[in-house]
Amino acid sequence: MTTTDRSRLTLELSPAVACLLDHISTVTGSTKTQIVQTALTDALPELLARADALKKRHGELNQQGKPKR
Repeated sequence: MTTTDRSRLTLELSPAVACLLDHISTVTGSTKTQIVQTALTDALPELLARADALKKRHGELNQQGKPKR
């Protein structure tokens, strides 16, 4: 994968999260970027399921709010 195949994302981390990432990086030898990429990739199925559920619920609420003819 080349750099043109990727999107760059800038994150601001709380001191606690930064400290934990530093610790994990030291223990595993992985870069913080690699750790965050892996964590995000692992979490994507759950994040997608949540987004789909929210979209479904939003549609249901919209249908309830519309007057019936």
